[in-house]
Amino acid sequence: MNLTERATTAKEHFLATLASKGTQRQRRAFLEEYIGHLAAARQTGESQLTTKDLLDPENIEAWLTAARRGATRRRPSLNGPHASASSNSMAARVSTLNSFSTYCGRPLKLTPPAPEFAARLTPTEAHRTLRLLSGHQPAGMLEPTWQRSVALVALAVCSGHGFAALHPMRLGDLELDRPLARARVREEWHPLDPVSRSVLDRWLATHQALTAGHLKVLQGGNVEELWVTTSPGRPRSGMPAPPAGLPAAVRTLESAHRKLTSTALGAPILLEQFCFEPDK
Repeated sequence: MNLTERATTAKEHFLATLASKGTQRQRRAFLEEYIGHLAAARQTGESQLTTKDLLDPENIEAWLTAARRGATRRRPSLNGPHASASSNSMAARVSTLNSFSTYCGRPLKLTPPAPEFAARLTPTEAHRTLRLLSGHQPAGMLEPTWQRSVALVALAVCSGHGFAALHPMRLGDLELDRPLARARVREEWHPLDPVSRSVLDRWLATHQALTAGHLKVLQGGNVEELWVTTSPGRPRSGMPAPPAGLPAAVRTLESAHRKLTSTALGAPILLEQFCFEPDK
């Protein structure tokens, strides 16, 4: 690896080697944060930085220290715009550096901080919270967005799976007309309680309304993805705004879930916290 290569070029070459879009997106965000921070500290353009600069231990320590105290935060947290970074986000930064340095042939082998795990709700707490969320639409949240978010919570409660497993679901993974309604997550069927069945039936009706008509022309057929957008997107590069009813990205679902729990419950609850472990 040529250590005099531009940092921005090395970053793109490294990202191109990553097969997972999710991993690529995360690595890009942290590398761009690092490059931006280093360029600002040196009062120079990002194009002036080299790969060697990114691998310099002093530069790395300065960035991680700034990130740890919240100085590089891109969006406000519930604890303010400059709240300290979580152990999980710091671990992701360290993992990004380790992967990038290995790609460059100069493995750093930095030790990431121990991960933090949010306490999971008990089965009783999870079902009670689901009933609460399903019956009260938060102020300022679109009704279809609320219905979609509650449907996600229902599936998390019934299946024990989070976003990674629920996001790929399709309409055919729900069978609500059976005497015992069920949902298929990662090829395994899970029974649905009456509340969850009602919540999912409500979302399917909204899904049909959102994906009817003009979307069949755009998609070349029915939209089979279970999770779709609930409002038009933003126009980009001179293109018209995409309509509602297109497949929703994971980050869209995560943002809506955060707003639902923060507004309705007073504090955010991760979707994974609804995935209680079965009794042993």
